[in-house]
Amino acid sequence: MKTPFYFLLSIALLSFSPLWAKDNLETMEKLKTIRLPKVDFWEITFSEAIEIIRIQAHLHDPDEDPRKKGVNFVMRDVRADRRVTLTLTNARLGSVLHKLCKISGNSMKIDKYAVIFNRVQE
Repeated sequence: MKTPFYFLLSIALLSFSPLWAKDNLETMEKLKTIRLPKVDFWEITFSEAIEIIRIQAHLHDPDEDPRKKGVNFVMRDVRADRRVTLTLTNARLGSVLHKLCKISGNSMKIDKYAVIFNRVQE
């Protein structure tokens, strides 16, 4: 009688596993497909850069459904006031965010509904 219980338990645990979950695939796809024609930041704060990128991502998202345009960003414990300078042309959204995180001392995690930013742990 224990076998069905352990089978159901293992199925339940696997459903939470990132290997089996496809929760973040939609967000990951948006990070690949949204291209920003120009990114030109000069000594602005990380939080200002993220807000500008949020607006630009919405404008340049090829998705036809206006309710699905753009990507949500969540800032937790970030270095929001860290100044960043970055210039890119025709860059993927994911690449822009990765570079911003690297130069600002922050990290990002891709979630089902958002990109979550945290401070890099030292």
